[in-house]
Amino acid sequence: MEKRVVMCADGQSLRNPAMVGLAGEPLDALGWLACASGAEECRKAARLLSAVEEAWIVSCDDMEPINVAAAVKRDDPSKRVFVVSCGQNGSMASRVANAGIDGLWSESQFLKRFSQVKRACADLETKARSENAPRQEPLRRMRKVSAQAPAPTSASGVVAEGVASVPQQAVGNAVQGAKPAVAESSEHALQPHAAAATSKSAAVIAVASGSGGCGKSTVSAIAAALVAKAGLAVIAIDADLQFGDLHYLLGIKEPLRIEEALAEPSRLDRLGEEARKGVALIAAPRRLEMSEEVASELSGVIAKAAALCDVVVVNTGAFWSDAQAAAFEAADAVLFLMDSRPSSLRATTHAVELCARMGVATTSFTFVVNRHDRTKLLSAVDVSCSLRGAHAVELPEGGRDVDELLGSGYVQELIDSKNLLVASVKELLGRVLPEDRREALENVKAEPSRKRRSLFGRGG
Repeated sequence: MEKRVVMCADGQSLRNPAMVGLAGEPLDALGWLACASGAEECRKAARLLSAVEEAWIVSCDDMEPINVAAAVKRDDPSKRVFVVSCGQNGSMASRVANAGIDGLWSESQFLKRFSQVKRACADLETKARSENAPRQEPLRRMRKVSAQAPAPTSASGVVAEGVASVPQQAVGNAVQGAKPAVAESSEHALQPHAAAATSKSAAVIAVASGSGGCGKSTVSAIAAALVAKAGLAVIAIDADLQFGDLHYLLGIKEPLRIEEALAEPSRLDRLGEEARKGVALIAAPRRLEMSEEVASELSGVIAKAAALCDVVVVNTGAFWSDAQAAAFEAADAVLFLMDSRPSSLRATTHAVELCARMGVATTSFTFVVNRHDRTKLLSAVDVSCSLRGAHAVELPEGGRDVDELLGSGYVQELIDSKNLLVASVKELLGRVLPEDRREALENVKAEPSRKRRSLFGRGG
């Protein structure tokens, strides 16, 4: 088979593919893959192998990967060139965009693409042999793969359509003048590791914002409690790794901490049983200094939780880091909160711009104006206009009940009350959950409790 992809990686990684996540892969034996360890070797292969469609620059023996990628792209602009980086950041994304490179991938995106191309090339070669059909360009006919369902195949047996189409939703192009090179990779951006995706069964909802104080923890707690009341197994993950307090709001006194789940995976396995009795929680680290250590493991924790329940609710923090990337990577839907302050909308715009630079698809985002009433400055219409037509909704002010009951850990009493915020969060969940889970949620009724406790012990 003709070489379809050139992969540049340092010599040690090529000798030991496990170093780049490809344990057990016989790289030299893959007919569709040409490997190179040096910059000039990579450029030569990309230039001389006429069937090559993509170049993956993982590392290099003698040059910085981004410079290799830029050179390959400059040699032949028609080839798609991607840089693989384990430590993605805004600076790297900007450099990639400015160099005209097609995209910046995380390791999980790279592994997903590797598996995708390997499978497509194998299928095409088998079909070509059996039918004596002319060889085609499998990579350019490949569709973006959804984490929720297997990719549909075309009549030829190869996954259909191109890989680098830009999302049509306006927020995907939120930044005027943003380089399309990174945005075009957003269909691949932050997808779950292939192994995790195959075992995933839960709907994952991430709750995020561009700044603090927008009510992420409140909405996360209410959403998780509503799902549990619907009879669905739910695991809440507090990915506000520095100052997460979801365990207080949910009234869970001795939660499983994320560092404990990583140290003892068997405890995470048992969480699935707890999730069928009520909200199960993976809480933020007990000590603030642990936040950086566990951030890189969050993707795996979310993937494992998703295999144990029906719905996962991920609460993120105000400080943007790898935790947000992991949450967006796994999420089927993102509730992006802001309040009615103009500064909150500006922070949201900044965050969306970052997503565009990083190639993060925003098609799953629902923008939510929290604590809204008619006297406030911003409405969902204003937000939608500011974000070029993005879908936006409003959540009303929940009043004193929300502060008192959640502040005391009485989330179930809040759910049972006829609170307008609870009803609105339920309606919002009905828009973003899959149909089968949505039907269960529709059966949840507001049932006022006989006695309402408060932070100050007053009954009612």
